[in-house]
Amino acid sequence: MDMVPVPGTDVKQSAEWIDWLSNHHDAALNLHPEILILAARYGDGHLRAAKAIALQLLMMNNELRLGIVDYYRFVNPTLDNLIRWSYLTSVRRAPSLWRWFYTSTQNIDPLSRTQRMINHIGLKRFHGALKELPPKLIVSTYPTAAGVVSTLKQQGRLDVINYVVMTDYSVHTQWIHPAVDMYFVGSDDMRQELVERNIDPKKIIVSGIPVDERFQESVDEQVVRQNLHIQENSPIILFMGGAYMPISEYIQVLKVIDQVSSRHTTIVVAGHEELRFNLAKQYEERSHNPMVILGYVDNVHELMAISSLLISKAGGLTTTESLCRGLPTVIYRPIPGQEDANAEFLVRNGAGRRAHSEEDLGEIVTHLLEHPWELKNMAHQTRNLGHPDAAQIVAKHIYQALRTEEANAPA
Repeated sequence: MDMVPVPGTDVKQSAEWIDWLSNHHDAALNLHPEILILAARYGDGHLRAAKAIALQLLMMNNELRLGIVDYYRFVNPTLDNLIRWSYLTSVRRAPSLWRWFYTSTQNIDPLSRTQRMINHIGLKRFHGALKELPPKLIVSTYPTAAGVVSTLKQQGRLDVINYVVMTDYSVHTQWIHPAVDMYFVGSDDMRQELVERNIDPKKIIVSGIPVDERFQESVDEQVVRQNLHIQENSPIILFMGGAYMPISEYIQVLKVIDQVSSRHTTIVVAGHEELRFNLAKQYEERSHNPMVILGYVDNVHELMAISSLLISKAGGLTTTESLCRGLPTVIYRPIPGQEDANAEFLVRNGAGRRAHSEEDLGEIVTHLLEHPWELKNMAHQTRNLGHPDAAQIVAKHIYQALRTEEANAPA
């Protein structure tokens, strides 16, 4: 096995160690962590939230024994690949099918046979890896993992504090389990809905959804603009289309944004997909307005800070990052189910608008750029919803619970 690195004494070193650890399950478990964070890579929001929490914990105490595990990838890599393929295929090619699945399981009885079956996925493998020296506290940023931990607690096979961090702005039954000790949620609306589902209010903390600690930092907007060769007074539209939008539609959306009559600059984040990047570069050659085409970036916090408007699909973490930066969003083609709910949350609270067609998208963007006072009001509403310190809040509760557990342990 590769030599296991150790967390550093500063943010950068600790973040690099967390990235390494999340890709080396055996190393993580061989550390016999006292705190174990369970995530999944269906979309990257669950894992990003897990890393944000882990980093804040290490900032509190870099000697903590801490582990991060991609749950499905660890317990059953074959099943993980199948689920990933099914998920991507359904949201890209049959979104109505995914919407049906999501809504049909939205209010399933936590004690039903179906839910009990889901809560046993990977249970044997997971328990076998932990039973000799289990963690003192487990945090789940993915719902199935939380259900497995709850089941093991109910069976008396795992004596552990069980925390759940919900990473969307909707309450889905898959997050709700009998043996959860604390829920961390993104909004007051979610807290109320959990209470209506008979969850003890004392077990609910409105923390916000954890994001990278850099979203709390100030940004020198002039320097960022200069580095990207963007004029100082040009309104900026940030387009983060994601990997789920069909390629043909992706180019059409670029065209719609570009042809908005008000002068502006568009920043396109193509991510890891080389095809999207190349197609966007080709379009840039004939664009009416300035465009900046980027591939994968690690400075989204800076791009959001200089932008006037985000066009995105309403993923839980992207939505949260925009709230932390006070960046209004026009939502286009959200993934049915959880992202529909995120979109509804933004629109209901005045932080976003939803475009239902390419024509609608163009009209909304044009209106907002031509009515900057409306955009300013949306930005104000957006900032009011943001919780840039969410990861710190969650980490403090985890750390306090861990120390209380240690203090109460038998001598």
